[in-house]
Amino acid sequence: MVYTQPVFTKRLLRTNNEISFSILASALVIIVEMQKESIYNPEFVSKLFDSMSSTYGLTNYISSFGFTERWRKACINKIKPTGKPVVIYDLMSGMGELWPSIKHSKLNVHEINAVDISPNMNSIARKNKKSVSGQINILEQDILKNDIESNSADHVVSSFGLKTFNTKQLTELAHELNKILKPEGSYSFVEISVPNNSFLKFFYMFYLTKIIPVVGYLFQGNSQDYKMLGTYTSKFGNSKNFHSMLLNEGLESHYEELFFGCGSITWGKKKKN
Repeated sequence: MVYTQPVFTKRLLRTNNEISFSILASALVIIVEMQKESIYNPEFVSKLFDSMSSTYGLTNYISSFGFTERWRKACINKIKPTGKPVVIYDLMSGMGELWPSIKHSKLNVHEINAVDISPNMNSIARKNKKSVSGQINILEQDILKNDIESNSADHVVSSFGLKTFNTKQLTELAHELNKILKPEGSYSFVEISVPNNSFLKFFYMFYLTKIIPVVGYLFQGNSQDYKMLGTYTSKFGNSKNFHSMLLNEGLESHYEELFFGCGSITWGKKKKN
């Protein structure tokens, strides 16, 4: 006699298999999402830029087709001089690449406070500040967990650091900016961005994700770190979302695209109390 498995038992096994597969699929999705978000972990960002610090300036210059210096000047030129001595906070300050543009502007700078999370970047910045006159203080801090006094900055500036923040972190950054700025204090942020034009977008992103890692390998012997620049830029898009967050925070904000959308800048000021 041949014994057949009851129909309900087969269905139960099939159901259990489907549930197991569903749980496994969900777990894999969660793991992938966690890995995606880990690139925004401050410790990961700090180690990444520590690793790239020796060649980052040159690679950043190449990745923007040499426009980084021009864009930094555009960033600083959005800050209108008042003639009064001012305190400037340079966020995600890196190696101090913005300082020459600040120095050659018409701003009457009393003090620059440079905030960056990367020890190696800050080490290079300490050497670079010798070539820039004036008082420069380097603060090794996570800007989202800072001890900066409220209403202490006349101006806040930043170049090419926004892309290392996810949406939640950018919202927190907008809040911190509002806290740090004095009433009627102004700000300006510039970032490499993804062009809207599909033709230009394809070639620019190919350049960032395929060519720049090769450049990183040639200069540093490591392509993986430089792949992250393309990953960050792709996920960031442009500064429009940050611009909206600044408006939601109650700040005056303006948005402009640079070189057909390969860069973007947002600037404005804190309203008078």
